[in-house]
Amino acid sequence: MRTRYTRLHEAWDNEIKREELQNIPDDFLHEMKNYTNQLNKTPANTGTLSGNLTQTERKYTNQMLKELSETRLNKIIRSELNGLAINAQAMTPEEQQLHSNLRQLLTGYRQGAELPIVRAVKPEPQPTVTKKDSAPPPPKIEVRDTELVLVRFLQSLPAIMGIDMKAYGPFQPEELATIPRQNAENLIKRGIAKKVETDA
Repeated sequence: MRTRYTRLHEAWDNEIKREELQNIPDDFLHEMKNYTNQLNKTPANTGTLSGNLTQTERKYTNQMLKELSETRLNKIIRSELNGLAINAQAMTPEEQQLHSNLRQLLTGYRQGAELPIVRAVKPEPQPTVTKKDSAPPPPKIEVRDTELVLVRFLQSLPAIMGIDMKAYGPFQPEELATIPRQNAENLIKRGIAKKVETDA
């Protein structure tokens, strides 16, 4: 029977060596997290054989589990950003939920989000510098304050990224929501939402 250390090492080795997301059991990451937690709580007296073995096992299991989780996360994010197919059956339930949320957020961003508008601020007068070849300080950049407006959605829309870099949505038809003005104008032009006039 394979030990948990052996199973973790095999999963880590397969994930590192292959570009595709590798199949693991749904509860594998939870099981290995519990395994590393148990090792971290196990006394390891230095100077004894058992203590040295426990310390070595603890070191490598923590490192492998971290690299395994981060490698899988990077593969999921990279595939979605590049529009590449990914095997959903290879993902754990938590990874499937993460992938679904990421896809929804990116879809909304690509459909209607705009980047924040920035404007250069004239720098304050600087004292005369006598040192030769001294370069002037770069201008400061600040993000314009975000104005929010109330809109009514005419159709469903997945979550979007606002110009203030905050997530909004998802939205359903006839739903009212307050979103950044520039995002609202974009959606209104596309017939997705309608501005709601409010009394001043």
